[in-house]
Amino acid sequence: MSQSTRFIIRAYHRIPVRCILYYMGGEFLGKGTVVNMSRKGMRVLGDHQVVPGMELVLRLSLPDKDEPVEIQRVVVRWVRGLLFGAKIVTVSPDGEERVGSFLSSRLRSYCASS
Repeated sequence: MSQSTRFIIRAYHRIPVRCILYYMGGEFLGKGTVVNMSRKGMRVLGDHQVVPGMELVLRLSLPDKDEPVEIQRVVVRWVRGLLFGAKIVTVSPDGEERVGSFLSSRLRSYCASS
């Protein structure tokens, strides 16, 4: 099986979210919405086409602060039109903490509403 079609079981569950992000790769800047997310990856609906294996830099807007979280490196794992999955590779400790806190609060509210 090729890498783009291989089935992989995730170590983390993805949580439904709605966050705006900007993604940069090479010579383009795209804008998108994160549809679901975990500490290690995310599903994004964007406005600029990407391809599996592409490395991107992200600026993710979270509701806790006006300042976005910069994720220095993600790798695109799969693509379906303008929807794509990305694996988080490099993020600062502060950014990782903010993402973790955001996901924990979303998980608590998600579980409480189920």
